[in-house]
Amino acid sequence: MKQFLCSALLILAIGWRCSAGSCETLTLAGYISLGTGGCTIGTNTLFGFQVLSGASGAVPISPAAITIVPSGGTLDPALSAITTLTASAGTLREALFTYKISGNPYIRDSIALTNSSASGDGAVTDVQNFCAGGTFGSDGITGCSGKAGSLLALSGVQNRDSAKLGPASLLNVTDDFTLDGGLSGAASGGKITDQFAAAPEPSGLLLTGMALFFALSLKLRSSGASWLKKQGGKL
Repeated sequence: MKQFLCSALLILAIGWRCSAGSCETLTLAGYISLGTGGCTIGTNTLFGFQVLSGASGAVPISPAAITIVPSGGTLDPALSAITTLTASAGTLREALFTYKISGNPYIRDSIALTNSSASGDGAVTDVQNFCAGGTFGSDGITGCSGKAGSLLALSGVQNRDSAKLGPASLLNVTDDFTLDGGLSGAASGGKITDQFAAAPEPSGLLLTGMALFFALSLKLRSSGASWLKKQGGKL
């Protein structure tokens, strides 16, 4: 029975194992360098980080000036992108980056914008385009091969937004984060957080159930052996 238990636990461990390492706090440049292997949050793999061409006239925010902080776990993975830069009047700064997440059936996609400030006609904005169950074309915004959607967060006006999903086991996400100083204002910093809600995989539940079954069987067998021993019997 111990062999069965060990086998079940081994299967469970293999089911949860991913070749990519756990996601850590790095710059966006560091996440880009992970390539197609990416990194993991629980059983979710985040990969394929790229910087895309932004709006004409915008000053690109360097990937080295953006810190990416992972959080959550298997059922609530999240990534936050943080910058402390400021856009003065007449300046538009932009970070347009894309990535993919897979590993679980995702049922909700949410964004939040915090720790930003704007004065005058300045604004801090994040527009997230997502492709559920597929991927975008080369521009990271159009050509979704699945179901496309978008979310909007505007500092001081609408700091959060969310959408229900299919569910979908693959998401391609593109964030367009801008600091717009306007004509006579300013816009500073901010933290944008992409949060995903995932439902447990049926296979994962099955493996967990198998492990619990064998553990319970072993316990019952051990209890039965103790009772028979007290009665002077044998297994």
